[in-house]
Amino acid sequence: MDDGAPIRVVRHGNPSGPRVVLSHGNGFASDSYFPFWRHMLERFDLTLYDVRNCGRNPFHAGEAHDYPRFVRDFAQVHGAIAEEWGEKTTIGVFHSMTAIAALLAIIDGVWHWDALVLFDPPVVPPEGDPRRGPLVSEGETLRAAALIRQNRFRDPEELAEVFRWLHRFRRLRPGVAELNARSVLHFDRDSGEWLLRCPGALEADLYTDVAELEIWRQPNPAGRPLLIVGSDPVPEDAPKTAPCCKLFCETFGIEYAFVPDTTHLLQLEEPEQCFALFDAFLADNEVGTGKSCAIT
Repeated sequence: MDDGAPIRVVRHGNPSGPRVVLSHGNGFASDSYFPFWRHMLERFDLTLYDVRNCGRNPFHAGEAHDYPRFVRDFAQVHGAIAEEWGEKTTIGVFHSMTAIAALLAIIDGVWHWDALVLFDPPVVPPEGDPRRGPLVSEGETLRAAALIRQNRFRDPEELAEVFRWLHRFRRLRPGVAELNARSVLHFDRDSGEWLLRCPGALEADLYTDVAELEIWRQPNPAGRPLLIVGSDPVPEDAPKTAPCCKLFCETFGIEYAFVPDTTHLLQLEEPEQCFALFDAFLADNEVGTGKSCAIT
């Protein structure tokens, strides 16, 4: 990046297909989403990247680990992918933290995509809306937990056991806890321990900073292909993000869908349903058929 932070992009799938650029939510890495993106491998030219200081990227610095920085990184990563592998139809697929960064970019008038699919972005409503308080409170709880998070482990299984114990991970597909542990840890030869690539203290403020972002604005005035897929808003114990996503789409006329019986981690709970919604959206908008509407 322009401040020296390294971001690695990994390419999988079909190099002749339309390009998908995919990234992850806070506390995860792109490799964590294999149960979802494995369905893309046959037909799509898949490029995965991790947010700075996360996943496959070495630690750079903590002071620029925030949403405005992620938006700038988006533009540089997009340009580097096109320069390295050529211009082509490109679909963005982002979850939670990176979905918010994608929304911030298009609110600022920057659209990199032929289509954009966002999974359960935590769009905090403005003051006065009854849905704001519960989502803000949840962010504060997650921030507090991140600040005291264990950063060193004897092996990935120790962290996987933590994930299996957490209530908010209760619906993950079998094997995802282990996958995520290996995706967010790296082995430190000096200590002989496994360390979180992104320490909890570094990710903590992202859970609460989102409430201060100017996100509750029309993000798609030109009517470009944009789909938001939310977690299930129906149950009494629905994720706090779910009704906010639904309201955001209703307010701004954005195409919306949700996946029944899912939480905020819907791509890791019902990956087949999430992929089916993504695939149907592309077909409905004739994206990947040779037509292109991407601008920079």
